[in-house]
Amino acid sequence: MIDCTIETMAATGALTDDARRWERVMSRAFGNPPVDEDGARRWWRGLCADGARLRGAWPTGPEPGVARRTPYATFASFDGTINTGHGHLEPADLITDVTVRTSARRNGLLTALMRADLTEAAGRGLTLAALTATEATIYRRFGFGPATETVGATLRTGPGRGLRAPARPGAVHELDLDAAPEVMDRVFALFHAASRGSHSRPAWCNDHATGVWSALTNGRTEGVRAAAHWDGRGAPDGVVTFTLRQGPADYALDVEVVEMIAAHEGAELALWRYLASIDLARSVSAPHLNPNSPLPWALDDPRRLARTGREDLTWLRILDVPGALGARGWDGCGRLTMEVRDPLGLSGGVFALDVSPEGAEAAPTGARPEVSLGIATLGSLYLGLADPVAMAAAGLIEGDPERVAALRALFATDRVPYNITYF
Repeated sequence: MIDCTIETMAATGALTDDARRWERVMSRAFGNPPVDEDGARRWWRGLCADGARLRGAWPTGPEPGVARRTPYATFASFDGTINTGHGHLEPADLITDVTVRTSARRNGLLTALMRADLTEAAGRGLTLAALTATEATIYRRFGFGPATETVGATLRTGPGRGLRAPARPGAVHELDLDAAPEVMDRVFALFHAASRGSHSRPAWCNDHATGVWSALTNGRTEGVRAAAHWDGRGAPDGVVTFTLRQGPADYALDVEVVEMIAAHEGAELALWRYLASIDLARSVSAPHLNPNSPLPWALDDPRRLARTGREDLTWLRILDVPGALGARGWDGCGRLTMEVRDPLGLSGGVFALDVSPEGAEAAPTGARPEVSLGIATLGSLYLGLADPVAMAAAGLIEGDPERVAALRALFATDRVPYNITYF
């Protein structure tokens, strides 16, 4: 076994040598190129703005061939919020930059770091934790379940291929890149408050969206442009940043969206109409398509819109079952006795769940459970992504079909959860 200690650095003050070595291990694990001095300082300023906690598994003694003390594993977290429905923004522990050196695996380092972070978050009264996963086989054992999905989309454009939906009041105007971050913050606040499943953005998001600095490349993204939609009262309610890539044919351009944020469907359609109208553009590709988007219905030929990929985005972990269920916005109603199994022992038991659109109460009970499920499965149900009937067929929920159907009715949501934030 590796001899190490779990240590935590608060992201505050000046960039230290320990923080630089932590970043180097994390960046190498994700295959990113080395960060230059400007990138290192931008990375650190973002973490300081987020109030991040940098945990690491650090050697207790010297390593052969390693001149300076370097962590075996990295793990960061910061406090944010998640829209749990009906406009409620619930404080949450947002986890990122989880790595273990190849030579240090199978030593329980991730388990130790995860337990330390989740235990501390639960102790501070947080009900939820979340992360975005580069690998989908790691986090169920720690109680996380996929809770939101992202769908990429490409729209074939060209002369005579506009949107047939009528334009609403307002207009789209180009933005100077240095003006875009303030507009993005304003629009994201509207989107975040309106979108079940949305997660708050880390501080580095504006740098990435405007091409100033990307954590994925440790460098700039050249040629980024910006535009925003202003409503009939002159307030921004949609914003997009994008690049233009030369296509294989002369003068043909492919528009590639870096980030699109829309407070409502009208602003979203206005941004798509603007992008589809760019001279010489033959396609528009976006990393996120709202599952509730009206775009397919606004096209004269819906086959011009292709879904180019679908994958999980957010993984959710319930830290406090009664607290999390009480913080959820409910569209259904009913009562059910539910057993929740938690492998880490942070929050589990049997709960009498009483739900109405006005709220929910989950009280511990000694009654026999009608359905039984793991904490990771509850994470996938929580925002409304998963179908309990399908999960029961997969062996993730136990109970009579009638009671599983009742569970489906309880957790059903009027709209599919939608998140655009990686962290």
